[in-house]
Amino acid sequence: MSEKPKPSSPFLKDIWRRNVIAYFFMIPSLVMLIFFNAYPIVFSIGIGFTNLTLFNIRGGYQFIGIDNYQKLLSVYGSQIQYVLYKTVLWTVINVGLQVAVGLAFALLYNSKDLLGKKVHMAIVILPWAMPGFTSILIWYGMFQTGFGSINQVLRTFGLPGPNWLNNEWLAFTAYNITNTWLAYPFMMTVILGALQGISPELYEAATVDGARSWHKVRHITLPLIRRPLLLATLLTTNTTFQQLNVPYLLNQGGPARLNETVMVWGYRTILTGRFYGLASAFLGLVLIMVLVIGFFGLRVSRIAEEAS
Repeated sequence: MSEKPKPSSPFLKDIWRRNVIAYFFMIPSLVMLIFFNAYPIVFSIGIGFTNLTLFNIRGGYQFIGIDNYQKLLSVYGSQIQYVLYKTVLWTVINVGLQVAVGLAFALLYNSKDLLGKKVHMAIVILPWAMPGFTSILIWYGMFQTGFGSINQVLRTFGLPGPNWLNNEWLAFTAYNITNTWLAYPFMMTVILGALQGISPELYEAATVDGARSWHKVRHITLPLIRRPLLLATLLTTNTTFQQLNVPYLLNQGGPARLNETVMVWGYRTILTGRFYGLASAFLGLVLIMVLVIGFFGLRVSRIAEEAS
């Protein structure tokens, strides 16, 4: 058998040497990634196939196969179906809002005619810079019936201040407003970076041809930012699907647990108990859901690329 030819030219030797050095410096990061991320995930998946609880954690637990998964689907099946419906509805609406708001701000700040752009950007990106916990609690105060600033503004216009967090769909609306405010800066930043990579000559040529603003956005902007937009949408979809803080901190998925997302339901029903094997099985189900979302998101991205 012939041996694999080694790089002969000085150029190829330099590339090979630089790659080896790069891989060498990547080793510590890879070790930390495996230890702090991959190992806990694999360990948690393994625990999901045992009867581990608080009482047998010192070594008395056993392998029980898929019993935990069967229990989740049989005992909690109807509840899981409902929270999945509410979680999918929440994800679709909220991701749509994030994309719309992020795109609108990105188009605005990509304009050359906007005065004080740096000052505006610092203010608009503020939700991304603030701690999420603090921001959610501020929104919690704003949605309060008696002293909340939102109801105070409504009353100044002669409108009744509703009880936002004690009504199913008003609370659902409050979730979407809060999470959109928290998350749109990420979408705006990604889209703005993509917009700045588009040549101004394309817009100038479209202007000469008599194209209006909407036609420029539709036929130039959106096709050229499609790839980063799809990637950002996929990442945002996964994050929104797993959202816990917003619905839990606002009213714990209420009223009467009608607005619980998957993670809120899992936290209140499974994860706060002493049955660690069952909790790990639930997290395994969530992992499967996230992988399914990622798979279909990548398929949609590939189909969109092939259609272009």
